[in-house]
Amino acid sequence: MEKYCTQIHITEKVRLDLFTASSFRVRTSKLNRCAFPERYEIPFAVGKTKPWKSVKYEKSINGCTVIVKTATLIIKLRALDGYMGANFSVYDVNGERLYPVDAPKYGMFINKCIVFDSASFFNEYSGCSRYAHAFYDNTKGEYSIMLDKDAILDIFFIYGKTYKDGYAKFNELVGAEPLLPKKAYGGHQTQHLGAAGSQRLLLQTAKLLRERSVPCDHLIVDFEWGDGADDSKEVVWGSRLDWSSEYCYPLSPKQMIDELNKLHFDVSLIHHSIPDYANRIDEDWVNYPCDSHKWWKSIDRLIADGIKGTWQDTRQTDITDSYVYKGFCEKLACRPYFIGNYDVYYDSNWTTENYLIPVKQRIGGRRYPFRWTGDMSYDSWDELAFQIKAITNTEGALKGISYITNDDMRSGGVCIGARSAQFLCFNSVMRSHNTKPWESEESSRELAARMAIIGKTDSTVQRSDDEKLLGLVNPDIEKERIIRKYLKLRYRLIPYIYTAARQTYDSGLPITRPLMIEFEDDENCNKNQYPRQYMFGDKLLVCPVYSDSKTMSVYLPCGDWIDFFTGNKFTGGREIEVDISILEKMPIFVRNGSVVTTWDECDYIDPTEVKTVNIEVFGEGEDTVSLYEDDGTSFGYKNGEYAFTEIKMQADKDGISIIVFARQGQYIGAPRNRKFALLRNGNRIEFDVDTRRTFEHRFEI
Repeated sequence: MEKYCTQIHITEKVRLDLFTASSFRVRTSKLNRCAFPERYEIPFAVGKTKPWKSVKYEKSINGCTVIVKTATLIIKLRALDGYMGANFSVYDVNGERLYPVDAPKYGMFINKCIVFDSASFFNEYSGCSRYAHAFYDNTKGEYSIMLDKDAILDIFFIYGKTYKDGYAKFNELVGAEPLLPKKAYGGHQTQHLGAAGSQRLLLQTAKLLRERSVPCDHLIVDFEWGDGADDSKEVVWGSRLDWSSEYCYPLSPKQMIDELNKLHFDVSLIHHSIPDYANRIDEDWVNYPCDSHKWWKSIDRLIADGIKGTWQDTRQTDITDSYVYKGFCEKLACRPYFIGNYDVYYDSNWTTENYLIPVKQRIGGRRYPFRWTGDMSYDSWDELAFQIKAITNTEGALKGISYITNDDMRSGGVCIGARSAQFLCFNSVMRSHNTKPWESEESSRELAARMAIIGKTDSTVQRSDDEKLLGLVNPDIEKERIIRKYLKLRYRLIPYIYTAARQTYDSGLPITRPLMIEFEDDENCNKNQYPRQYMFGDKLLVCPVYSDSKTMSVYLPCGDWIDFFTGNKFTGGREIEVDISILEKMPIFVRNGSVVTTWDECDYIDPTEVKTVNIEVFGEGEDTVSLYEDDGTSFGYKNGEYAFTEIKMQADKDGISIIVFARQGQYIGAPRNRKFALLRNGNRIEFDVDTRRTFEHRFEI
């Protein structure tokens, strides 16, 4: 291939590679003959596979120190052959030291610098080797070249003048998080009835969700489908690659999925098995490695039946997961559903390991969403508080990973159950691990027993009646009402969420944005003083409740803010005390003078439907927003098949001036005409727009 980046040889075994004037890597090698073969040029940690533009630099030597100057940085390296590590320091052009420095660490940032290897930031603890064993094969378009010894170490450095600049450069180097299917930004419901599961019960669950108007788009069938059960008995998880007999009668699996599709559900299956690729390393918990050809033949049959993805519950298989994700993309010829593991939880009732950080994740794993944080115990406020901080701050958003959800088991009763669901409705993705909104605390605890990995003495299912298995005995109607309310609110926000997802793809900024990232000039929050509050997109300030207190302190960043539910206005730059005694209210605020694009309430997402887009105005002022759209399923968004519609708003007490600019871009199914609705203080005015032309009007509302 053409030279990948600007290479500066420091010694025979040490090389400095410039990607840009503000990002580089230091490579050290123990290989004989050729220290840096071309085939090991692009490791798994790197997502940009096309060559970088040449970078201008000056090189000088001072004793044992090599000094390289770019337009942005001064890099000083010690020329030590045989040393495998990051033996360098970095300064800005004025000589101020950037790295290493004694400064707080926020996720992947220290002093706005990002330093990482293949498996860790800033040499933090990792259960994976820091060496890049998988390299990109340019002829195959995949990371399939393996180096099975610790011979090449890459230390990467990125500097951004702002946090957002750092995210953008990280996104370019490591690779973007791909867009999910549009339906995946709705609700994901797992069915986990153990060996008692059947197609009859799955179909009943689907009908119950629709009858009870619980928004949901994706059903995930746990090991009962055949992965770990057959003929009402549990078998070794992952040992079977075909449907259980319980899922083949009275309908065929394809007929069953056709019926679920008619109800607007997509379907995925869990896998505790993997295709057994050669040279797998650092992959601890794999229930059942299978012959690769046999495994993919099974997937071909399942795809023919109608499944749209996989939950790879094999744990710690980053590089294998990348093969699986890529394979599903190619076989489905559209965006698959893909769930992988990201163990980070405070406590668990059914395993002996308590992971406080995800110790088995390689940096390149962000290129195939999404993740769930493992089988935590959701019966304490401590776990909820831990999950909020980990997902939207320390281990997720601040480490460049947006698409993370957790189990949402709701085994801690109505209060924790409702609050955890509220949080997940304002996360990038949200999923429930079997527990339906109406299920009681007792029903959720029965799930924990079914999931138990240790202590089982009998693999034969203990029969229960349908109502008990489906959680319909003593249903928790109040919790269901609250969860339904927030699910419907999430579905209203899909246009806003999907636009934020495109921003994540383009800029690396997570959908859930820590306050220190969005308001880094605000001295009251720019040191991560509020790690359990976050911006959801760029307009909504979300403050999940993680205690049973009557009130909670909320920090409002500088500027004016509007209470999302009441419309009350607050001055920012200070803490306020918020009443949380009413269970159905979670503190959510909107920047004053903002537009939020929404839909009307719905229970599922149909990517082919052209829906009315609501322009919801909060407070008074000026705002300009973009509405992102594509076909919702294909990979065309990577190749220019998408559109943005810019909306400009100016609101005062008497009315609102709106400009809807002509749509920029095109995709298959893009509407020529569409309906918009202007919403303010409970009032609604609808108007039609020719998307090819700019629409401008003053509304008295």
